[in-house]
Amino acid sequence: MLAGAVLGYILWMFLPQYYTAVTRLSVSIDYNRTGKLEDLEEDRLLGITEDIIHSDSVMEPVFAKASDDDYQTFFARTRTTRTNETWSLAVTGKDPEETAELSVIWLDSAWDALMDALRHAISAESWQNELDGLTRCIQDTARTASPAGCPDDPEEISARIDDYAQNIREELQASRGLSTAIRIGSKDPSQTELRPASRSAAADTMLGAFCGLIAAFALCWFPKGSGQK
Repeated sequence: MLAGAVLGYILWMFLPQYYTAVTRLSVSIDYNRTGKLEDLEEDRLLGITEDIIHSDSVMEPVFAKASDDDYQTFFARTRTTRTNETWSLAVTGKDPEETAELSVIWLDSAWDALMDALRHAISAESWQNELDGLTRCIQDTARTASPAGCPDDPEEISARIDDYAQNIREELQASRGLSTAIRIGSKDPSQTELRPASRSAAADTMLGAFCGLIAAFALCWFPKGSGQK
């Protein structure tokens, strides 16, 4: 056991140490716009935000500042977890300083991407309202004279509808499916948490002692077993 404990401690000294840096981003839902939602509907709305904050377009600027040569290897060292309305963005690495810096860069990149997607979602909704107004113009014109505020020329109405529909398609694509009911909280890089990701010296020492104990029992048991045979 003593030999195992010493060996476990020595191995801990030479094994590479890993650290995990965590930043947090608050993302909520405006229920005044959505009304009451089922749990599955809430998960879908918030799940879209995860698709954005852990997408390649968000992670590539972070990878550009990392010391890794392979993107997939770097991506495997990152993960997202959600607790209620808070996303935790975690990066694991050997260098504590670089790991903390990458976590902050990720937070900035994710926040910018969400805000950009939200702007496009709001723009798509605005164009949709304009399109709905033109649609009502056509419906009202078919029954009576051209309503106030509506173009007199039917061809102009048709051309505007085509333009508005194209704008809606472009804005929806740029919004990446994000709902206008999503509310993005402020970012605070100063709240970054850095903690060891590897086992502690005490844990490796105890593990070595346990392995030594098993080895001691094996040394006592196997010769006896061989004698009985």
